[in-house]
Amino acid sequence: MASTISATRGPSFDPYLFYAGRFIRDAAKWLMAALAVIYLAHIGVSNTQIGIIFGASLAGGFLLSLVVMLTNRAISNRTWAVANMLITGIAGVVLISTDSFWLLIIGGFFGSYAASGAHWGAMTQLEQTGIAAVIPQENRTKAYSILTIASAAGRATGALLAGLSTLLIETLDWNPTDAYHTLLWLYVALHIIASLVYLFLSSKTNSPTQHEQDQPFLVNPFKARDRKPILKLSGLFAVDSFAGGMIFESFLSFWLFTKFGLSAAAIAALIIAAQALNMISLALAPAVAKRLGLLNTLVFTQVISNIALILFAFAPTVIIAIALWLLRSLFDEMDVPTRQAYMMGITEPDEHPIMAGSANLGRGLGRIPSATVTGWLWAGAVTTTPWIVSGTLKLAYDVAIWIAFRRVKI
Repeated sequence: MASTISATRGPSFDPYLFYAGRFIRDAAKWLMAALAVIYLAHIGVSNTQIGIIFGASLAGGFLLSLVVMLTNRAISNRTWAVANMLITGIAGVVLISTDSFWLLIIGGFFGSYAASGAHWGAMTQLEQTGIAAVIPQENRTKAYSILTIASAAGRATGALLAGLSTLLIETLDWNPTDAYHTLLWLYVALHIIASLVYLFLSSKTNSPTQHEQDQPFLVNPFKARDRKPILKLSGLFAVDSFAGGMIFESFLSFWLFTKFGLSAAAIAALIIAAQALNMISLALAPAVAKRLGLLNTLVFTQVISNIALILFAFAPTVIIAIALWLLRSLFDEMDVPTRQAYMMGITEPDEHPIMAGSANLGRGLGRIPSATVTGWLWAGAVTTTPWIVSGTLKLAYDVAIWIAFRRVKI
């Protein structure tokens, strides 16, 4: 394992391109998160079918992550980033153009209808390895913190944009379908803009092996020197991701809409407030990690977040529910930059793509069935079960990762 790892390249403008790209694509993703369930229900898709469509979306994200990792040595980070944005944008056009269940499944497979998991997927592993290639280990927590702050700002912006649907429908008296389609076309446009941003990435963002001509075409994580921590982390991330996939933002929107009757604008306001708290905690993450250590920061903040999540399921009023969700939001993402820095810190630079790819595959594998499970659980009646199961599994993950890695030093 790597105790200290320095950057192999000098400073570049590439991190700022990743920050800008993350802001834009997460604005698009959270625009979809706030609207997806409401729009699909509006065009006549059932709860169970929505779960299946989201499951297909997660499966497609998993497959793309796998392909990106396996072909890392042959295809540059820039090429994959641009292609990923264009594929997702095209899938948005499919969502606008049809109400066919089977076509929506295909579109979901290639797109981001599930709008789930800001911190897993093909783009996430490209960002993790690209930033690690140009930023030394001692500065990576700060870099990943800025990346995640850009993500939170993008999510808040996307939620704010989604709230325009209420303005268009209730104030300007638009037809609901026209209002939703207008915002979904904005979703497509944002992905095109992000693809143009990623077009300017340099070759410095590639891992060292991408500059070596004698490397095999495909990556094999089972032959990696650091395969033990890589595979162990990937397995634990799968459990955490399965739990997280049961309660992501689209289902939060559905829960608040169904149980408390909140409008899209009110839900958007809550998401904006939650992202503001995320940004505060993310700004503090590097200092907290410096004091407590990467692993302790990763684990202890998540314990608080997951206890709040379980209590959220039993909130008797919308005010209490909102308060608990905001408390969760204050701690929920402080682990993200610390986790990413930890992953890069325990592996050598040439194996960063394998670590990032395997970890994201673990998270993706866990997410694939979770949306469908929640859809089935809610097919007959909306219950608290997904929230309770999710919070309990996440607490178990916190304990397991601390026990497994508490003696690993960076």
